[in-house]
Amino acid sequence: MISRHWLAMSLGVLLLLFALWQIATASSGLQVTTLRSASPPLTLVAPERQELASRPLVLIGHGYAGSAVIMRGFAFTLAHAGYSAVLWDFDGHGTNPQPLPSDTRDSLMSNAEAALAEATRQGWGDPLRVAIIGHSMGSGVALAFGQTHPDTAATIAVSPVSRTVTPSLPRNLLLMAGSLEASFVENAEQRLAEAGGGGGDPAAGTARELLIIPGVEHISILFSPQAHAAARDWLDATFGIQPGAHAYGDRRVRWYGLALLGVFMAVRALAPLVTDRSPSALVKRSLWQRLGALLGGALAATLLLWLASMVGLELRNLLDLLVGGYIVIWFGLAGLLTLLFLWQRPSRPTGRALLGGLLALGALWLGVGLLGQLVWLPWLLIPRRLLLWPPAALLLLPWFLAVGEVARDARWAGRFACWLAHSILVAGSFFLALRVSPELGFIVIILPLFPIILGLHGLALARQRGSWPFALSGALFTSWLLLAVFPVQ
Repeated sequence: MISRHWLAMSLGVLLLLFALWQIATASSGLQVTTLRSASPPLTLVAPERQELASRPLVLIGHGYAGSAVIMRGFAFTLAHAGYSAVLWDFDGHGTNPQPLPSDTRDSLMSNAEAALAEATRQGWGDPLRVAIIGHSMGSGVALAFGQTHPDTAATIAVSPVSRTVTPSLPRNLLLMAGSLEASFVENAEQRLAEAGGGGGDPAAGTARELLIIPGVEHISILFSPQAHAAARDWLDATFGIQPGAHAYGDRRVRWYGLALLGVFMAVRALAPLVTDRSPSALVKRSLWQRLGALLGGALAATLLLWLASMVGLELRNLLDLLVGGYIVIWFGLAGLLTLLFLWQRPSRPTGRALLGGLLALGALWLGVGLLGQLVWLPWLLIPRRLLLWPPAALLLLPWFLAVGEVARDARWAGRFACWLAHSILVAGSFFLALRVSPELGFIVIILPLFPIILGLHGLALARQRGSWPFALSGALFTSWLLLAVFPVQ
């Protein structure tokens, strides 16, 4: 038995190391330079050992609750094609400590202009041959930038927002949207109509095209090799094929998935060492009583926050965390109300329960988070965000304790059913919140992520039982994730 566990752990570690090696090969032949002290913080991805001053310079802006990290698929593809790609974190996002103001239009445009100015000062590209790419919120910046700076040679708007364009500006406009994001496809079609329809000549700057990427939505389009290749081909048509260019397909997200598998395999092998066999944290009640308490707590929290907004509480800006603050407060209210409906004070966690929770947290923090920083997620919190972590985790703890009580002692089929019920309950509550409080609109974009995050949390718990390992790992990990993603004011 022991040898089998050690074999599983060793195999997991080998998978992790192999996946890390594959992820690292994406930057082979490239130089990646980060300027954290710049405002905004900048990252250059460009051909290695090349004279960059003569290379076309491509600015790449991320979307709301994103960062420069999530746009690296475009940057790697373009750098391998011979371009200098410059990414940055908008105000309030990622590693940028500057707050995101309520009127973002001028602020975000100034971020893009500052990025171009600093990249030019560093000699990272030819300031006379500039293109810009933006996703979602960043697409609005790209479309505005291409019109405010008419010498911009090409503009690529991925999942474009409702920002008006003209038949002449931006020059060489490429619009992209995923087939699974209907509202952004509609936005793209409207932008194409405003731009005079498809066609035109890239040499004259009049090219216009709309490309629908099949099988992807608002976030997965950023990891689509087809979207990356379309951006490269569009810039090649504008600037010509660059010296030393070679084809590259970004597959880092797949290797990231393999790395996650390796981490979870290793954690599963270690789980028996810390599994808590003590009684459940709460007095045992029927499954329907526990599910009813969860449903009642979730609906009551949504209702109470909506009523609070009716008397002046600004839900969008709670805890100085745009939209994310609402989610943290919702979890806190829903958890406390659920425990109240259960009418039982939780017992203290045992030492083994604490160790089990910390083991699961370690798997999530390392696997989903730190490895995610290589592919899609700005994981290491800047001080301003880190200070919010303890109170945010404390607010989330009651909810995850209550959910852990529902899932106590369940086998795999039961845990799957609990995950499904948990996902439906959380996503349904936030969808309801969106219906009654439209200012929380961004929640609709991230709703598909909640089942994934909750599912990864369940996998990290491996064969552990009890409420407290579930509660500690869930509260600490989910609060960190919310603080890493959502913009600060």
